[in-house]
Amino acid sequence: MGRRQLLRIDAKVEVEFKNFEQFSQEYTKNISQGGLFIRTSEPLAPQSVLEIHLILPDEPEHILLVGEVVHVIDEKDARAKGVEPGVGVHFVDYEETAKQAIENYISKKYLSDPQIKSPDRRRHVRVPMRLRVKFPDLHTLLEDFAYDISRGGIFIQTESPKRLGEALIVTLVHPESNDELDLEGEVVRVSRHDPKQPKSVSGMAIKFINMDEEKRKAVDQFLAVEYPVGVSE
Repeated sequence: MGRRQLLRIDAKVEVEFKNFEQFSQEYTKNISQGGLFIRTSEPLAPQSVLEIHLILPDEPEHILLVGEVVHVIDEKDARAKGVEPGVGVHFVDYEETAKQAIENYISKKYLSDPQIKSPDRRRHVRVPMRLRVKFPDLHTLLEDFAYDISRGGIFIQTESPKRLGEALIVTLVHPESNDELDLEGEVVRVSRHDPKQPKSVSGMAIKFINMDEEKRKAVDQFLAVEYPVGVSE
């Protein structure tokens, strides 16, 4: 089975919230919807991948997330729009414990002081996790397609696989054109490395779902092939 690695980290950043009100505002606007706005006068380029350490008030442990820069506001644009410069980041990978830590923090602060207004988490729709998979070369893409993708899925090698049944958006990035193809998926198998079996790896098998005719044509175009390719559901 093909083996696809997860994202290469381009930078590590710390995002510190001075008080709960500041965190609450960011949670309501972005975090609950699967992202974060990082204020900075030196924004990174779109598609940069960040390791983000969230520092919450009065919390000893950082919360670790991985995100991809999807929107940039430089100083010139910020002045023109009357806003702060920075980058909009979409979370692409994080441990289940990170989500739970954020929820626990909100609950703890709310219970410790009833006057604190808790963020309205019910107002926001949870965005499926997005995994970005960039193939190093065309040979690897076609090899993985012949083995896995044509059968309706892909195997992602990672030490932090998602839960069985979790819904994902898999973004395939073409090695030559940099075209991107978003496919809906679901984790159908999780494996762990077995020291007794040297060739075993940790990771997750993702089955593509909702593969209609339009998606099949999109896969054909992504591969730049002239013959029809059947993708099983």
